[in-house]
Amino acid sequence: MTKLSYSGLKYGEADVQITIMVDIQNDWCEITHTNQVSQVMNKTTGEYIQVNRNTLKCEIVS
Repeated sequence: MTKLSYSGLKYGEADVQITIMVDIQNDWCEITHTNQVSQVMNKTTGEYIQVNRNTLKCEIVS
């Protein structure tokens, strides 16, 4: 099982870090960008995060 962790500073907040986990073998995810916002959505669970665009990070968890 391979999971990715997406994180960043919550849109509209200066110091709130938020994270979402995506299992790339079983989940369907979508990443969208605008000029100011990046959104990562786990379409399988319906969970999503909106972060300031220049703060989005992706890490391999397992």
